[in-house]
Amino acid sequence: MGYVERIRACMFAVILVLGSSLTVYAEESYQPRYQILQEDLDNYTVLVEELGEYKVCEGDSLWNISEKFLGSGEAYEQLVDANLEVITNPDLIYPNMSLALERKVYVKKRTGSNGIKMEAYRFGTPQGWTMGILEANDAFANLALMGSEVGDVVCLVREKTALGVKSLSNWENVQETIKTYAQKEYADRVSDLTFHHYQTESGSEIYLFSYYYRVDGELLGLNEDFDISVCQGICQTEHIQAEFTGFHIDKEIEDIVCYMAASFEELWQEGEGDFQLTDHNIAVEPSKPWILPDIHNSFAWIEAFFRAEKSAEEESSEEKSIFLPPVRGFKR
Repeated sequence: MGYVERIRACMFAVILVLGSSLTVYAEESYQPRYQILQEDLDNYTVLVEELGEYKVCEGDSLWNISEKFLGSGEAYEQLVDANLEVITNPDLIYPNMSLALERKVYVKKRTGSNGIKMEAYRFGTPQGWTMGILEANDAFANLALMGSEVGDVVCLVREKTALGVKSLSNWENVQETIKTYAQKEYADRVSDLTFHHYQTESGSEIYLFSYYYRVDGELLGLNEDFDISVCQGICQTEHIQAEFTGFHIDKEIEDIVCYMAASFEELWQEGEGDFQLTDHNIAVEPSKPWILPDIHNSFAWIEAFFRAEKSAEEESSEEKSIFLPPVRGFKR
């Protein structure tokens, strides 16, 4: 079944059940957690998420600040750890004191044989997903991971550049820049932008932003438009920039993209000579330049993929989706 046909089948299923949720392929197992049992720690990658700063108000305590921003009062120790220079006594905080807000996020580690391994890197993939080439209209990707129903992730792995690092270095400004760009270029298509910035224990930076993209329902023979959930994740290691663009009619695709970005590992070690990323020819088109140099423009790619220039019948006959056997795993 072609990609467009898969979407049409799923959309009719949604209509028939009056909006009931589709089968969630993630089954909660890839959902990031904010609290875990100590004995389960070895099963998770620990990320630190920056949430900005908070100015202490009259009557505040670390417990209620943690409860409000970190999801649990018991996580107040994370506030202490992030503000050791200003918090000398957890029981004594003062109005107008500025606190950095950080929280630990626990993402499931890759297990078993689920994943892709190259000479210079590896990353995890959800169980049962397949690898292939994805092409529709002018949109193309020769490394795509395909899940059940209509969940796919387009992958782009390349050497990290100084320009790419600079593009994301001021994350607060980046958020406003992306919002302005989306409003200007896709005001009638893009909504509900959300942003996350994580740091891994190994020093990698992970940036995620998610949004809904409105698809022209006429493309699929439907009477109404509908929304696709899109998430772009970027992992910058010492030498590599890995980018994952996932899309699905359910928001759980953000969990999958976060999992893949968090599991990304650079395998090059000091003493192995000059770093070279030469064992792939990964391509993602269109690679339309935009306001973030050396960062994949997922908005332009999604627009090209779902562009409604042809009828549904023409789209189905011309669209190509080449499925390969299940992704070959690598050992832990």
